[in-house]
Parts: sequence; structure tokens; C-alpha cells
Amino acid sequence: MKNFWLLPLLVLSLFSCKSKPSSISKKATPDSSKFYPLANFIQEQIAYVDLRDFEIYQKHSVANKTDSSIINKDQFKQLATTFLTLDISKRNQQQLYTETIFHDLSTASYTINYKANQPSSLVKSMDILLDEQTKLVKRVFIVSERQSADSSIMERHSWTANKQFQITRTLETTNGRINETTTVYWIRK
Repeated sequence: MKNFWLLPLLVLSLFSCKSKPSSISKKATPDSSKFYPLANFIQEQIAYVDLRDFEIYQKHSVANKTDSSIINKDQFKQLATTFLTLDISKRNQQQLYTETIFHDLSTASYTINYKANQPSSLVKSMDILLDEQTKLVKRVFIVSERQSADSSIMERHSWTANKQFQITRTLETTNGRINETTTVYWIRK
């Protein structure tokens, strides 16, 4: 009689202990993650300025000399489109960068950071600050670097939404270092 209970218990255990297929956790890869569309933001900003009646100013500094002038919308567009060449959200470039996101309480922003995985990448880093309430871009910071013959060129691009952008270029040659800054801002007439 004792063996009689053993047989149903064995059959029950065989059917109740099915192994479940192992669950595979997916890491975000460049193919599955979406990079922030920088080009869309820049194009929207260009359109924002183009559709309004702004006076657009350019301040250009090289060494100790500064020159200020009013520029037209075509000149503005030409300067602003340099940001488009630094867009890393294209699918063929995403694998070259690591994305991190953090909530910065001191600036009330979410910061999306991209760091280059390859030393040969043109864009070394990019920070995009999104307003924590509206999720709209507040600021963009981009650091790029390239070599040209006997010189090294480092550029720092920054854009403040609906206000201004700035490009700081440092050119290092065997003859020394040259710093150049271009700031473009717009105000209502």
C-alpha cells in the first residue's frame, strides 16, 4: 500500500515540474535604443528664428580682438548648420557612442550624455539637457576634435534653446595655440 502512493506522487511531480524556458534579458544596443534627434532640434531652432522678426547678432573673438555685427538670416543659417554635421543619432554612428541618462536636481533637468567609444570619433561627447517638467531641450553641449595636417582642432558647441548658440574653437599648431569664439544670439526688434 505504501508503494501505491509513491507511483501517483512520482507522476504528479513529473508533470508539475516543467522547466520554463530561460528568460533572456536584453541590453539596449544601438539597434534597439533611440538616440536623441539633435538634427530635429537644430532645424526647429533655425525655423524658430527664421519665422520671427529677430535682430540677429554675431560676436566674434580671436585672441584679444572682438568684433560684433548684425547678421542676416542666411548668415545665421550657415553658422547654425554646423551643429547638424555633429549629429550622432544616425544609425551608422550610434554604435560608436555610449548613452547615459541622469536626473540633475540642481538644474531641474534630465541630462542625456553620449561619450565616444572610439578615439577616432569626431564628436567626443555630447550633453543634452531636457527640462524635467516639459521634456523640451534647454541646452546642448558638444565637444569635437579633429586632426588636420600639423594641427589639432578642438571645438565646443553650445546651444541655449530659443536664445543663442556659441562655437569655441581651439587650434593648436607647432607655432602655438589660437582661441576663437563665435556667439550668435537673437532678440526681438
